[in-house]
Amino acid sequence: MKKIGVITILNVNNYGAELQAFALHHKLKLMGYDNEVINYLYYKNPMYVAEAKSAPLIKAPKINKLKDFVIKWIDKYSRFAHPEIAKVRKERFDNFHGKLTSLSPVYNSYSSLYNANLPYDTVIVGSDQVWNPNNGTNLDPYFLTFAKNGMKKISFASSFGVGKINPEYHAVYKNWLNNIDFIATREADGVKIIKEITGRDATHVVDPTLLLTKKEWESILVPYEAKEPYILLFVFKESKYVNDFAYHLQKQTGYKIIRVCKNEMRVESDDKMINIRDFGPLEFLGLYQNASVVLTTSFHGTVFSLIFEKPFYTIAPGSKNNNSRQQGLLSLMGHPERLINEGDAFPDTANLQIDFTPVREIIERERQKSVSFLENALKA
Repeated sequence: MKKIGVITILNVNNYGAELQAFALHHKLKLMGYDNEVINYLYYKNPMYVAEAKSAPLIKAPKINKLKDFVIKWIDKYSRFAHPEIAKVRKERFDNFHGKLTSLSPVYNSYSSLYNANLPYDTVIVGSDQVWNPNNGTNLDPYFLTFAKNGMKKISFASSFGVGKINPEYHAVYKNWLNNIDFIATREADGVKIIKEITGRDATHVVDPTLLLTKKEWESILVPYEAKEPYILLFVFKESKYVNDFAYHLQKQTGYKIIRVCKNEMRVESDDKMINIRDFGPLEFLGLYQNASVVLTTSFHGTVFSLIFEKPFYTIAPGSKNNNSRQQGLLSLMGHPERLINEGDAFPDTANLQIDFTPVREIIERERQKSVSFLENALKA
């Protein structure tokens, strides 16, 4: 049987990234396709080797470079300061892919990928913000320019992460996009961007995590045993507004608060909030399975709220301008009111519950549309 290689973002200690990478790989397996994830390290991975060829399209401001440098050292300090927690967390992340995901050998640099003799007849660029112009690396690999002659090239749910591309970069993006044979993107804004830049009609598909049903996710997760209802808090950056919102909901419901942390770093806590710092992707899913309410700033935090059918609110941070992903998803699902802006008055908790029957129908419709795109592209 011929083999498929999937390139996306993974091995970045991020729940959403790891789960979406697994999801597309697993769905292809369920569809009968032999495939593996190309283990090309993302530029933020500490083992990635930067080269002149891997320089980004847009030169990052010095302040951004400084932030990346500081974050890397904070991560190193965090692992040093909390070795036991860091060890357990890393083992859980590593075991997740080790047990469930077929991975290629590691490619830790641009050159190592482009010089490799890849065993695929088809390559797919997967989801996440692989086409974001602000990524601090060369985006060539995520437009499949490493593919040898004769390889079929497909994009599935690839995201720009922004609502528009600066016209200054349209020519570069046009060349990149026209290198791909079949194009599907995750956001409606992405469809518009591709049409504007290339004139091509891209297909709007769901994030790979939505390709798997609630039952399929439940078949692999590690359950979280809770003796009482809880509000699940999943945010990337400390926010007084989000914390205050959680406490507000706690007063209204009497539920405890569990915050799943983005790394092992110690977070300020109190007797009203439990911080979990050592969970892997499967334990993370277990938290979603048993949550009573979810508050999140994350795109994938929103997605898993929908999959597990949990009442939720997605908070758009005031400092970010890339909220089109959440806006598009929640509009598609018929619940744009679940996206609130940081600083807004807290919603009336009388409207907390959601009727997920129509949401379930929309997800199934969009899932089938997305699977059809994959089937047609792979068989063409």
